[in-house]
Amino acid sequence: MSALQQDRIRAAKLDAQILDLKRSLSALQAQRELVQERIDLYKYPVLTLPNEIVAEIFGHCLPNYPECSEDFSPNNLMHICRNWRDIALAAPTLWRVIHLYFGLDSPAAREVRELETWLSRSGSCPMSVQITIDDSPGINCNFCSAHCARWEVLKISLPPSCLPLTEAAMPLLRQLDLTVTDDPVASNLILFGEVPLLRSVILNGFAANSITLPWAQLTSLELHRVFPSECTPILQQTSQLIHCTLLLVEGDDSTFGDTTLPCLKSLVILGNRRNGDHNTRVTGYMDSFIVPALHEPDILERFLKDPIISLKSLVSKSRCQLQKVTIGGKRYFSSDAYRTAFPSVEFSFTGEYFGEEPDAAP
Repeated sequence: MSALQQDRIRAAKLDAQILDLKRSLSALQAQRELVQERIDLYKYPVLTLPNEIVAEIFGHCLPNYPECSEDFSPNNLMHICRNWRDIALAAPTLWRVIHLYFGLDSPAAREVRELETWLSRSGSCPMSVQITIDDSPGINCNFCSAHCARWEVLKISLPPSCLPLTEAAMPLLRQLDLTVTDDPVASNLILFGEVPLLRSVILNGFAANSITLPWAQLTSLELHRVFPSECTPILQQTSQLIHCTLLLVEGDDSTFGDTTLPCLKSLVILGNRRNGDHNTRVTGYMDSFIVPALHEPDILERFLKDPIISLKSLVSKSRCQLQKVTIGGKRYFSSDAYRTAFPSVEFSFTGEYFGEEPDAAP
């Protein structure tokens, strides 16, 4: 048999094998189509849930309102499938928290458009807005006036160059956390319009010295890195205050008038020494408080002239009934000394003990 005949026979066999494979492939393709049809008819359990339930699940992926998540945004849901996109867009509560960052790498116009988008998607829901503004030229807060009517919680950090903030009314604002990153000039006073529901405020020292607020309606106030002399004029106006936290800068030699806070239940006084100063004026700052409703003070021991005598003076002067007292910082009086002087009060201690007597803390 010649080589040509052998090749013809070989080619015929290959054609037969190819035909068999095509028939097998066709059969497999037919089976694949049947399986795909069954898959297409299958309903994933999550896709059978009512839209309202899915939206509720989406809501639980977010931090509790009014906290803002840095890792999760409802925008993430928009990229899963069309159904989830539609559900997310139809759920206003998913869009009621937003963080805006204004800086050199984040154009202001883009951030304002983002705010407008979220305002639209959030419907009529009150909003929690967090704004961070770097010390960058050309950025101002004019956009606040046009968009703040539904702001319920506002946390904002900004340089003095962005002041004044806004005089627009914020009828829903309940919580304000304001940080000014440098000392503003006198002409840049921070003004707010009507804020009838405002109850909780956190300010740093630069903001506290520059802001005008309806202090008398506040129930919670935190002042960070302030001198005692800066706190007193503010606290003397906060007659409804229930919770107060002061982070004091020591080194202030002012005298303090009495501060009466008839509703105050918890008082936290912490501090930082300025350049290592040990200032007796700050040490006696607690003596200026008259707080008849106080139950839970939390204070550094060095702010009490003589801790036991100072606490007894506070109780006598204020006629308050202490329930739980936290003593922080370096401590030179033993836990037994406190508990013996106030047997009905629960004491806790957060700093190191340097006294000579044995100590049984905590």
